[in-house]
Amino acid sequence: MKIRTVSFCVLLLACCLATSSRGEEAGNKVSLDEVVVTDKKSSGVFEAKERQTDTESTITREGIDRFGGAGRINAFQALDGLPSVNFQSADAFGLSNNRSIRVRGQTRVASTVEGISLLNYGLDPGVSDNWLFDMENLEEVTLYRGAVAAEKSLVPYNTAGTMNRTLLRPDDRFGVTVRDNFGTFGLNKIFTRIDTGLLPTRTKLFVSYSHTEADKWKGAGGSRADIASFGISQMLPAGAKLELFGTYSDAKTNSYQALTYAQSQDLGNFYRYDFNKTLTGDPKKDIYYYGYNRDCFRNYAFFGNLEIRIPGDGRLSIKPYYANEDGYTLAGAAKILGSPGVRRWDIMHDNYGVVAQYDTPLLGTDLTLGYWYAVQEPPGPPTAQSAYRTDAGGLKYAGWAILANAVENHEWNSPYLSLGKQLGKFHVKAGVRYVSEKMPSTNLYNTTNVPDVSYPDVLNHASVDPRGSVTGRTMSEWLPNFGVDYAISKQLNAYFNYGRNFGRPSFDVWTVYSNNKAVFKEKGVTAQYVWDQVKPEITDNFDMGVRYSGDKGYVAGTVFGIIDRDKGVNVTDPLLGIKYMRNIAEAMGYGVELEASVSPLEDLDVFLSASYNRFEFTDDIVTAPGAVTKAKGNQVPDAPEFEARVGATYRFYDFSVTPQLRYTGKRYGDVENTERISDYAVVDLNIRYTKKNILWCKVFSAGVSFLNLFDTHYIGIINASDDTRQGSASYYAGAPFTVVGNVTFQF
Repeated sequence: MKIRTVSFCVLLLACCLATSSRGEEAGNKVSLDEVVVTDKKSSGVFEAKERQTDTESTITREGIDRFGGAGRINAFQALDGLPSVNFQSADAFGLSNNRSIRVRGQTRVASTVEGISLLNYGLDPGVSDNWLFDMENLEEVTLYRGAVAAEKSLVPYNTAGTMNRTLLRPDDRFGVTVRDNFGTFGLNKIFTRIDTGLLPTRTKLFVSYSHTEADKWKGAGGSRADIASFGISQMLPAGAKLELFGTYSDAKTNSYQALTYAQSQDLGNFYRYDFNKTLTGDPKKDIYYYGYNRDCFRNYAFFGNLEIRIPGDGRLSIKPYYANEDGYTLAGAAKILGSPGVRRWDIMHDNYGVVAQYDTPLLGTDLTLGYWYAVQEPPGPPTAQSAYRTDAGGLKYAGWAILANAVENHEWNSPYLSLGKQLGKFHVKAGVRYVSEKMPSTNLYNTTNVPDVSYPDVLNHASVDPRGSVTGRTMSEWLPNFGVDYAISKQLNAYFNYGRNFGRPSFDVWTVYSNNKAVFKEKGVTAQYVWDQVKPEITDNFDMGVRYSGDKGYVAGTVFGIIDRDKGVNVTDPLLGIKYMRNIAEAMGYGVELEASVSPLEDLDVFLSASYNRFEFTDDIVTAPGAVTKAKGNQVPDAPEFEARVGATYRFYDFSVTPQLRYTGKRYGDVENTERISDYAVVDLNIRYTKKNILWCKVFSAGVSFLNLFDTHYIGIINASDDTRQGSASYYAGAPFTVVGNVTFQF
């Protein structure tokens, strides 16, 4: 009720501001910024690409409305309409922190905002940057699959590609946007944005705030998030421009309970199986109490963009940034410090850096020269994990499972160069990025008789364990890329590209050592020894495709191949008898992709994406002396071979109707391919009414979405690493039939 009252007050204020603003516009003339014309073409939900040498797909604002989900927070959900993308969330809204995404069968999808990697570099299980920006504040979302150009891959790890979000800039005219989403399972989201318009100082500003909450569709608990953001754009003399953006989020989520494989095959009885709603007094059961399985994070970020025009049509761009992640996760564990308990992982660290880039035409060649520098404080690997026992009065401190302190930080240095040139009908582009990652020196502490005090105060009560401590080391790699686009005709292009991507090293070895110190010490193995085995995963990507862009729409087809070296897999150390992640496997992927958005009739848009995708190990995996996991030729877990998304939008008068079919082929939960998950198809239906210039509104729209219209029961998330063996994966049921309404006012 409170949130409805706030919404009503905002609407009244917006009406007053809009009326006042129109009066001012009638008597004052304001000069607008320079209008920049680009070669972008919108084709419904996808943006038509021209003269691109890489495989990239852009979701337009219309596509964000179509695929962005009712929660409008998780940008990864918007990518689910693209070929070879398999996004899964435990709820229908994309709000849950139980989620997964694979692209071409791979898991490491990097995330950037305006080309900047702000939060969670894949080193910890925090909420990452999903909660930083509302999707109402996005202009578009782009996914780079396979090879990524040097200037577009400024992230630590991106073996599966890179997603970039472009923010919706402050508008030239005053405006207020209010959007209310409401639906089943207690969903309610209020989003408000105010644009000042272009001020006499040549300044533009927007501020926005949103509150989102929803119950879990099964069991107790839910999700809640508050996000406040702003953006400022200031035009400077000599064509220069300064932009500053900031955002703050406060998010709390309760986890969904995973299913075993046997339970996943009996959804009739286990579809709504979840964490316990109440405490029982039994420690073995109370670790599965919903209140002991949740996340709580407060994050904020600031970043700027200074663009300076250089004589000779050059441009210098400097993008400094700073972000902070502060929170914790609670999760029940069947065994922690020897008994059933609850693990609390505290995650508090800063991220900061800068991207400096110079673009200029040089002798008929487009030259890009840049440098990316970034720092992230640990964790990861974990530095503060404490254990608790369940008790009638709540949780009782049992000790520190992991207690460490980083002497240094993760540090990345990455210069890059890119050259592009038009040679008749050919457009050739080549580049190279050098990435150097310095891993931190970390001290592990003995935790015997350590008191229950906060981190880092507890470090004053503990002594350093020399055998468990590690010194920093540096990993580096050259990442070349090359692409050529050939204009067969004005509307038809063919292209080929190659590029190398840098993957996440297996930092988990340090965590394994911390949790099994006694075993390692007995064998005379130090943490430094296992730490020195860590190395990055490297992928070589090959794409060949064709694009057609005409008056009626856009169609693109791609054939791709992947060679994956030093892939991280869990294997048993022959000396220790302990299973941990090591970069020792080889894999290969190949497939075909199709995406299209066409308008056969004036009032009819049809969109389609489909893919065939194989991603398999090229050799068996040795799991112990004399023991071999038969993996060669088997599909990687949680990677469907076939996927398709097809739908259409029909418009009549001020209404639009959009049915959509989402098909996901069969998958496996283990590398032996014995735990088979059946394919499924889900139908969604969206109905929308839009009217311009009604009362005080420039645009009014109202809609209703029916998600999983036929209430299909299926398995969504498969929580499995690429080498998961039979019986060790976990599964999550997909969300049931859900109804979501929305009302939007633009003044």
